Amino acid sequence: MVKARQTTRRTASQDRGRKTQSQIIEGASAVFEEQEYSAASLEDIKEASGVSQGSMYFHFKSKEQIALAIIQEQHNRIYAGVDPAIADHADPLIRLMAISKMICEQLRTDSVVRAGINLALGQGSLREASARSYATWVDGVGQLLGKLDRDGMLNSDIPVDRLSASLVSHFTGGNRMSQAMTQRADMTDYISTMWRVFINAAIAEAHRERYKAELDSMFGGFAQAE
Repeated sequence: MVKARQTTRRTASQDRGRKTQSQIIEGASAVFEEQEYSAASLEDIKEASGVSQGSMYFHFKSKEQIALAIIQEQHNRIYAGVDPAIADHADPLIRLMAISKMICEQLRTDSVVRAGINLALGQGSLREASARSYATWVDGVGQLLGKLDRDGMLNSDIPVDRLSASLVSHFTGGNRMSQAMTQRADMTDYISTMWRVFINAAIAEAHRERYKAELDSMFGGFAQAE
């Protein structure tokens, strides 16, 4: 039987291999922060990673494979932060707010998360991975909004899946605008305002003030705009 051609990166079986993969992912993330995906070269990535050309090609056969690995690692790091972020919260909306704050913090401090989210905007051959990435986000947000709706907290004629997609797109836009204007120094402002707009527009009136108080407490008083 003829074996199918390998199209994905090799899985590191030893600690040294995993360390090399991590070096390449970190180095490539730094390159993609400075250059557009289309402009970055494998030579740039090799230099930033501090690995030999042979080592890089052993683990990754193309720039696309490296970019896809960054997107996957970004997912891994965000999802690893979800449980700690929501550990003290049972309410679905407060969980969503806590997760969004955690991602804001990761975007400010983690170059792999920044690069992965930027790459997931969907350029050329990365578009399929981008679509899956956003579909996963929308589905996860939708599950929590659905519980909020079943608990009688929502007051909106917009379907839950549309509300979910709107929140994901608002977060993505806030990230991009904050990146462009202040290198994300004010991203918390954008995201806390996003939540206040959502609370005013979609939460049942009897529960709005409670959620606004939680929001202001969680985001350190940034959420002041009506």
